[in-house]
Amino acid sequence: MTSKELARSAHYVVTHDYEHASVLAADGRHASLGEFYGDPAVALIDINAQWCAVAGEGLVLCRLGQPFGQCMAYFRSPGETVWITDLRQTGPFALAWQDEEGDWHTLDFDLDTM
Repeated sequence: MTSKELARSAHYVVTHDYEHASVLAADGRHASLGEFYGDPAVALIDINAQWCAVAGEGLVLCRLGQPFGQCMAYFRSPGETVWITDLRQTGPFALAWQDEEGDWHTLDFDLDTM
């Protein structure tokens, strides 16, 4: 399979192979970000390299610090799936996401709950 890059920083790369997303650290650590119905559409890596997000069929946030690779899913429950087309970081633990109608929404989160 050929991996497609979704986001890159100095120390991390978020990629996907078809419907499976993952994050790779420069030191060789690797974590699965899960399966997406349809390919993931977009990803971002926190400016402070504490977390990353990948989205398409819902949203998955993943811790990049310790413990590396712990993830939390949002908007992916049956009947509550949201299709996300774009992401922007808006704060240390906050992001804005765009739905398929083009509307922007915000999500504040806490890494300690992961």
